[in-house]
Order: sequence, then structure tokens, then C-alpha cells
Amino acid sequence: MTYPPSGGQWQPNDPNQPPQQPGQPSGGFPAQPGGYPQQDPAQGYPQQGYPQDPGQQAYQQQGYPQQDLGQQGHPQQPGYPQDPGQAYPQGYGQPGYPQPPKKKTGLIVGVLVAVVALVAGGLVYFLAIRQSDSVAQGAPTPTAAAQNLVDKINAGDVAGLFTVLPPAESALLRDTNTQMTNELKRLGVYKPDADPNKISGLKATGLKFDETKKQVVNDHLEINMLTEGQVEINSDMRDLPFNEKFLDEAFPNGMDAPAGQTQKIDIAKVVKQTKQPIRIATVKVGDQWHPSLFYTIADYALLAGKQKWPSSPVAANGAGSPDEAVKQFVDAALDAKVERLIELVPPDEMGALHDAGPALLSAIGDLEPTGAKVDKLETETKETTGGTKVILKSVTLTVDGEQGTISRQGDCYEVKDPQGEVNKFCAADAAEGIGGSKMPKAAVTAITHITESVFKEGVGVVTTKVDGKWYVSPGRSFFEVFLQIMRGLQPGDIEGLLKGMK
Repeated sequence: MTYPPSGGQWQPNDPNQPPQQPGQPSGGFPAQPGGYPQQDPAQGYPQQGYPQDPGQQAYQQQGYPQQDLGQQGHPQQPGYPQDPGQAYPQGYGQPGYPQPPKKKTGLIVGVLVAVVALVAGGLVYFLAIRQSDSVAQGAPTPTAAAQNLVDKINAGDVAGLFTVLPPAESALLRDTNTQMTNELKRLGVYKPDADPNKISGLKATGLKFDETKKQVVNDHLEINMLTEGQVEINSDMRDLPFNEKFLDEAFPNGMDAPAGQTQKIDIAKVVKQTKQPIRIATVKVGDQWHPSLFYTIADYALLAGKQKWPSSPVAANGAGSPDEAVKQFVDAALDAKVERLIELVPPDEMGALHDAGPALLSAIGDLEPTGAKVDKLETETKETTGGTKVILKSVTLTVDGEQGTISRQGDCYEVKDPQGEVNKFCAADAAEGIGGSKMPKAAVTAITHITESVFKEGVGVVTTKVDGKWYVSPGRSFFEVFLQIMRGLQPGDIEGLLKGMK
């Protein structure tokens, strides 16, 4: 993914780089002035979940870990199937022969997608979809940027909501949501005439930020403190753009009464109970400030781990091509080189991870390499929205002195184990196995469609181009898994899957 030069409609969302002057090459990550925040993170932070009963004293935390940063569990690393019959990636392990012992390396790549995973569900499925190509709109000050976010949410303006985010965050969510909404309409989950640019059921009034408590982290990152206001949430799914038939299938006995009730949250009470204001991170891109979802989540994660924002980042250091970026990423994962993994994620999309990287490295400590080695990796590339997808053709690995190969042959995967025995597994084999189950026929058909699509398209990761270098995009790779599933489904399959769950 490339961006126009500075001064065009967009700029890359790399807050660690100053605005480029004409003729100047883009540099790396300079040291960040500003040092550490003055606020003691040990005091805790507001828990962002909303209570079912507005009178509840304890607000459930939504997505932010309680334990020390170094002790958190993270999703297992994405990659290629452990078993060719698996529909979704689990790692570069080779099916058909033993895996190396599991070590702490499993958290490495998981850390890279955790930020995206925390916001994926709500934004993709319930904020509806922005379909326009509006230019990202910043604000002249950090407080104004945070207020922009609140105003867009209050107005139910999805298109406007995305434009106030940093350009790379906006592009990631816009591209994903546009594709997802098209698929949901095709499958009959959304109404054909649904307006994806409106949020219903969310209203905010009287929100105020306390300028005196603002935390200046460095020259491109400030944390604004929300201290007052009211938020109303109407969780009635019928106000969202779902097709009535889908809702009837999903809730055959009707939805619970609380689903249609309005919850009211008094921000001042939340602040009093948690003894902390609501924190909203704002990041400077070029000469404009933007409220950032990813920096906000990273800020809370650092507080949870009792860590401060580092004074300098892990500098971005991409590869010369999409294939090389993936190869280096896999090698770094197997060798447990966490710093190299961070270097290989996009500095615009994952600026928060680069800035928080030193704290993450300190918390994790030294990890033991897996001992596995990629002897040969063959891939093919495919242009996709916002980047280039790198798809596995063949990988040969050596584990504990034994070598094996997994290769993609058309709609099948072929596995050669250390003894030289070759086994082939195809989409039809998976479909036959599924067909022997006790699942309803319609559900079997739906899963078969998914399996066939994944085998035909192949599994891989998405890379993006920033300032002439290629990086592995955790966000786009994460969402691509769900989009790949959606593309495989056919109209009527969702109904079949719902029946299979009953």
C-alpha cells in the first residue's frame, strides 16, 4: 500500500515521522521527546465496559488486561495451517508429523494482532460500514481531535467517525468494513437498502475534557481526559441494519427484553468510582491531530501492566518486497526475535505498537527460539484492497533435525513427512468428512462452501507498502481471515449455520 506524497489528500499515519518537505526522503523513527507520563499508572484506569444495570458499582472491563503486561495471554500466532484440513491459519507448523514443543513464542505474533482484535467485533459488525472515500480529517489541537470523535459518534455519523481517525486506521477500518458490508448484504444478513453510514442506538451529551489533566507523552502523542457527560446506549438489534429474516433465524424465540432497553452511563460517576478519567489518546500526523483507537488501547494496556510510554520507539525496518517481508517475519517468529517482528509491522497502521515496543520487549524478556528453521518458502502474491496478499505455495521446514514439506497443489495440500511419505488432502476430503457428521445438511453445505473457498484461494497474510518498504499488516491479515470465510459462503448458508447451532 503506497501513499501519495505529503501535501496530497492523505499522509501515511506514521506519527513518529515529521511532515515531509518536498524533496526530502522519509526517515525512520527519531527519538521521541517528552519522556514518560507524570501520572502514576499504578493508580489504575477506567474500566470501559458498560453495566447492564446503570446502578451497578463495578463496571466490567472491556478488552483491557488486569494482569502485568508480561504475564498476559495472547492469541496464538497466525500463519498457515497445522493441518491442511484446517480451514483457518494456526501457524507455519507442518501437518503430518510432530510439532516442536510449545514455548512462549506463541504469544509473539499474538501481541501484534491483539490491538486490532480488541476493536474488531464492535466496529465491523455493529458500527455498520463506511462506503465513501472521504479524506481523513484532523484537528488543530489534541482536545479538538478528541471532541471530533465524540461529536461524530453523537451524530451517528459513521462516515465522519472514520474520517477523524488517523489516516491508516481510517483506511484499515474503511476498507474492511466496506468489503464486509457488501458480503453481509449479499448473504442476506443486512437489508439491501441499509444505510451503512449511520449508527443507531448511541447518544452522548455534555461530554467534557479536563485540560488540566491532559498528559503530554511526546511531540506526537497526548492523552486527553474525559471527565463529564452522559452516554445512552440502546442495544436493540432491530435498530441496526439487520434483515428481519436473519434476526428471526438468529433469535427464534425472540430477543430478550434487556436487548431493547436503554442504558445510561454517567461519566462523572464512572470517573468517581474508578478514580480515573476516561482516557482518549490523540496522535499527531503531519500538522493535524487525530483521536486514535489503537493508541488508546495501547495506552490502557500499558497502564494495566504498570508500564510507562517509552521515550523512544522500536524503529520501523521493512523489507524490499511482499514475499521478503513475510519470509523475514516467519524467520523472526521462529527465532523468537520480538523486536524484529515489531520492526516488520507497518509504522502507519501500527504506530502504537512501535511506540510501545520497548515496554513490550522489557515485559516479555528473552524468549527461547523454537528450533525450527524454514529451509525454503515459496509464495505467490495477489493484489487485495489496501495491500498485497502473500499466499503459501510451499514451505519446507526442519524441526529437531527432521525435514518436511507442505505444498499447495491446486485445491489440495500435499504433505511430505520426514520419512518421505506423501499425503494429499483436498477440499473434497474435508467436505466428505463433514458430510458424515450429524449436522443438518444445510449446515454441512455451508461449511463445505467455506472449506472449498479457503482451499481454492489459499491462506496467507496481507502486506502493505509504506515509504518504499514492505511490512506485514496484522490488522489487514486478521480481517482477511473473516473476509475469506464470508467470500466462501453462499446465500442461504447463514441460515443453514444457524440451524446447525440449534
